[in-house]
Amino acid sequence: MRNILHTLIFLCVLGLTQGYASPSSAALNASLSSIGSEESFEEIKALSEVREEYATSYVSHYKRYQATREEYQYVEEKFKKENIPLFFSLIPYCESKFNPRARGSGTAGLWQFTVRSAKNFGLSVKKGKDERLNINDSTDAAIRYIKSLKREFGSWYLADFAYGMGEGKLRRLIEKHGSKKISVLLKDPHFPSGTKSHFAKTLLLDATIHHSKSKEEPTVRPEAVEG
Repeated sequence: MRNILHTLIFLCVLGLTQGYASPSSAALNASLSSIGSEESFEEIKALSEVREEYATSYVSHYKRYQATREEYQYVEEKFKKENIPLFFSLIPYCESKFNPRARGSGTAGLWQFTVRSAKNFGLSVKKGKDERLNINDSTDAAIRYIKSLKREFGSWYLADFAYGMGEGKLRRLIEKHGSKKISVLLKDPHFPSGTKSHFAKTLLLDATIHHSKSKEEPTVRPEAVEG
């Protein structure tokens, strides 16, 4: 029975990813470079299987991007205006599936702000008025937050890590290793899996949408199964 179940799961994933190509190494390198990485994709061993590991979610997020492209362009333009890498404009696909009305455990909106973070970056959160659910206001707050993280940590990729795990945890990891390299931080067993997943999925999307030479619909090798 268990073998049958595993076979059915594999066939479902196969059906989802069939006909879909993951971004090239060149595109992934361009994305990494855009967020300040001095290391290449090939040098970051913790990302070596990223295309296979996140195959199904990559396809799901890309399909959502296709469905919301018009709304996304509004967010993208804000990031272009502020000279922030467009990598960050894709975070909502991993945070909320680009749903401005999404609610999580204590979080809400496109950017999934907590009440505390929302208020810290100028959003009003009260009965009858929750600006986390407003695309314009919440995106402006996200830009302020991301800029503040860049100022604190000095690089865009570290700003993304801090966005995912929190400033305190990232500071402790950097102090522990005496290094800010992606390859060093990602291989730490205490690096939060959710933050790694968030970074990897956004990297795949950014590489495809902003750095691939071909603008054709992406595909994932049919044998790829997300772990």
